[in-house]
Amino acid sequence: MPTGRLLVVVNLHASRARTLLGEALACLAVNGFDLDIRHADDRGDLGDIIRDGATRADAIVVGGGDGTVNAAIAGLIDAGKPVGILPLGTANDLALTLGIPGRPLDAADVIIAGHRRRIDVGRVNDSHFINVASVGLSVEIANRQDEELKRQWGVFSYVVATIDTLGAAAPFEARVTCGGRSEIVSAYQIAVGNGIHYGGGLMVSPDARIDDGLLDVYAIETASVADLIALAPRLRDGTLVERNDVAFFRGPTARIETAAPMPVNTDGEVTTETPADFSVLRGALEVFAPPAT
Repeated sequence: MPTGRLLVVVNLHASRARTLLGEALACLAVNGFDLDIRHADDRGDLGDIIRDGATRADAIVVGGGDGTVNAAIAGLIDAGKPVGILPLGTANDLALTLGIPGRPLDAADVIIAGHRRRIDVGRVNDSHFINVASVGLSVEIANRQDEELKRQWGVFSYVVATIDTLGAAAPFEARVTCGGRSEIVSAYQIAVGNGIHYGGGLMVSPDARIDDGLLDVYAIETASVADLIALAPRLRDGTLVERNDVAFFRGPTARIETAAPMPVNTDGEVTTETPADFSVLRGALEVFAPPAT
């Protein structure tokens, strides 16, 4: 798409918005795009803003982090327009998954180049997720990682929040049903991946894809917090799923059941609780991204 009208929806509270947004928008404007720029004080309003502006736009650009994209998903699906990403958040795991450069100015060049690809969207109960949904340890990490911590430490805020959380970590029992298997696990964390990256660059599994129609599910069943810490390096490349103390599942749907309701984290925000039914909306979004490798 060499030129056109872009609905640009921006989270001005994103950690890098103040310093990096202007040059990215200027790049789009200089290259002939007509920009309709809007922002929401409440992320819950993003869907309505997108639905309102999309009818007069050729494409939609979301400026923010993974939480902003998550809040916008329902509106983006309803709009049915190509989506560009300007990564302005702390981790920007969706951009990493798609091969979109972390610098917003370079991400604008991806939109200008115009290559598109279809990606899946995950769904759990009545909520969407683009990267990973999880139960257990990551929920507490998300609760401890406030905006001030993100501004102070950037992507390392995930490490700070994790260290702060591990002292109180405890396993929980759950039944996981996925890929024709149903098992009871005693886990510190259960993660359900639609994409590839999450948590500031961690990887769901070595074979995870965001366009394969499948969910990659792992349950960390280590014997102690010390063992949990020891497997941390394997979170970076996803090879933790090869360990005997990690249960791994793959399939188009999944279900997590716990004795009492437990909160579910979707792309960094707690949005629902167990029992949790997961599915994949195949090819639900068309995004501007480099060709898949």
